[in-house]
Amino acid sequence: MQLRDDEVLVISHLLAELDGLLGGGEPTDSAPAEDSAPAADLADADGDVIAGLNWSTDPITAPSDPALRRLLPDAYPGDAEATEEFRRYTDATLRDGMNADLHAVRGSLVEIGENGHASLDDELAQAWLRVLNRVRLVLAVRLGIENASDHESLAGIDADDPRTGPFLLFEWVGYLLSDLLNALN
Repeated sequence: MQLRDDEVLVISHLLAELDGLLGGGEPTDSAPAEDSAPAADLADADGDVIAGLNWSTDPITAPSDPALRRLLPDAYPGDAEATEEFRRYTDATLRDGMNADLHAVRGSLVEIGENGHASLDDELAQAWLRVLNRVRLVLAVRLGIENASDHESLAGIDADDPRTGPFLLFEWVGYLLSDLLNALN
């Protein structure tokens, strides 16, 4: 992946915003910290113990921020109890995965900042795709883009409109996603 210095700065800022939205933090290993919720030991079909999963013993409520709710949507929209239970078992693991992706992309951004480019293996390219997609989803929520007509209505936005900057970022991140997908194919 090749980016200019100013593009690295913009992406770094977008990653910091996404990190803040997710609650920050470094990706954890599969074992929870001593003061966190207990891990559940599961066995596979052969009876071998699978690494503990990080889940909460307390209920996890849906995020109040609409952008975060877009990243962590309700699993069962018509069933509040099932959705809460699903969140209890998956929220921490999903956030850990998102934080791991952010950490990986940040590492490659350092390399891009030093060399102007970085080679992405399949795993890192997938992390980039996931992170850029999440950034774009957050921008879409902030801009009120829910469908193609919402997008079209913003395409002719006035330069004085405060949504112009975020909309241009939304479009640019879309181009980055497209370029990365084309390179992978």
